[in-house]
Amino acid sequence: MSGSLLKWRRPAGPVAPEQLDGGAAFLRALGHDYLGYLISLGLLNLGNLLLLPLLTAYLAPAGLGLYSLVETALQQGLTLGLLGLKFAYLYYYAQADATGDSTLRPALLGATLLLSTAASTAIGLLLWAAFADPGLLSVFDAAPLPQAWLLVPLLVSGAVQTILLTELRAARHVWLSGTIAVAQLALWLLLSAVLVIGYDAGLPGLLAAQALAQIIACGTGYGLLAGRIRLRGSLVHGLKLLRYGLPMMTGLTLRYSLDTLSRFLLAALVSIEAAGQFMVVARVATLFEALLALPFFTAWGGLVHHALRRPDAGHIIGRVSSIALAAGAILLLAILALQAPLFRLLAHDAMPQLAGAFALLLLVKAVQLVKSPLSAGILLTGQTGWAVRNNLFALAIFLVLCYPMSHVWGLTGMTFAMLCATVAPMLTLGVAASRHCRQHIDHTALAAAGLAAAIAAATAWLDALPATLYAGGLVLAALLALIMTRHIRVAAPQ
Repeated sequence: MSGSLLKWRRPAGPVAPEQLDGGAAFLRALGHDYLGYLISLGLLNLGNLLLLPLLTAYLAPAGLGLYSLVETALQQGLTLGLLGLKFAYLYYYAQADATGDSTLRPALLGATLLLSTAASTAIGLLLWAAFADPGLLSVFDAAPLPQAWLLVPLLVSGAVQTILLTELRAARHVWLSGTIAVAQLALWLLLSAVLVIGYDAGLPGLLAAQALAQIIACGTGYGLLAGRIRLRGSLVHGLKLLRYGLPMMTGLTLRYSLDTLSRFLLAALVSIEAAGQFMVVARVATLFEALLALPFFTAWGGLVHHALRRPDAGHIIGRVSSIALAAGAILLLAILALQAPLFRLLAHDAMPQLAGAFALLLLVKAVQLVKSPLSAGILLTGQTGWAVRNNLFALAIFLVLCYPMSHVWGLTGMTFAMLCATVAPMLTLGVAASRHCRQHIDHTALAAAGLAAAIAAATAWLDALPATLYAGGLVLAALLALIMTRHIRVAAPQ
């Protein structure tokens, strides 16, 4: 009895993803990891949102526009600098047990760190040159960025931090990454306030605060994970990692190009202030990413390859897709209902003229959320060329629509072009994925998603809807989600 009591009291660590058995176990793991990443990555992403009152209070409209361009350039630069290696690492991490080689994972992690550090340094130097060039920035109605060299340490530390978090994600050490992220967020906000308010450092102060917080977080993470990293001789795995990762990098670059092109085209065709407005809308919309999309992506990304290896993969992934549809619908409607006070609190202005663009941008993020589980079956092919083709399709749709739509409806038209460029390839990819892993989507989840999409579209068309309509839609979507939970525990067909 004593032995049983000790066994019962022993704290249970996270179950390795390869040891999960059955749909219920995967859903419990997904819920556990989601909550952990909500505290870690979700809170860290909220830093962008919490900085918005500081940005709108201390930066002029032109400064907001320049920061908008810097922000999207850093996102693209980080995507390029990572070379898609975090996806490659997760893929090979899931297969490492079958090899029986205990040194494989440390060597893969070492190769990933070395390659991404070198690539992000090169990209950072290019961005430094670009944002310090007055002639180039004049095309976008912007002045050169003071202390543009800060972009180099920002990109390098961002890449290293992402890879270290990927290792914690692969091993499901969720709460450790959460602790590091909370400390980093607090330091980031503190340094930003000191440099911008106390020293009037403006935009360079914001960038320096972010870089310092990232560097300290990287040092902490590396110290904790040093025993899992093997750098000597690790580059022999580089070609294998790059072969998987580069197509993913290209696909992600094309995907993020919609955001990048929108901001730069608004600056070139309308004004640098319009690019700043886009950033304000995008920052408030990050509430959707911080509370749902980002922690969900991170948790699901560490489990999806293991789920696909099971005989009941379609059943497991169908449940996850239904949950994503219902949760996305509820959160989208809740944010739309609170949009006016959110803009007053975070941007010092209700900004009713931005309501349509905000609703469409939330729809874009909701579609990106459900795209991941709906298209999971495509990962069974072991190939990544589909990512490039699919995102080229999205880019082509955007380029066809962006000029006429923005010419007629300005910022709202640009976000409508982004929405079309997100929905169409998501549908084609979902159809292709269903041939490899057919999943059943709960009809009540589809109904909740359709309701949210209809209310968001009406908001975009009319610019504002009565508060009672948002409240009624939210209640109805929540009821549909409750109905869905009655079926979510049904066992997989034998």
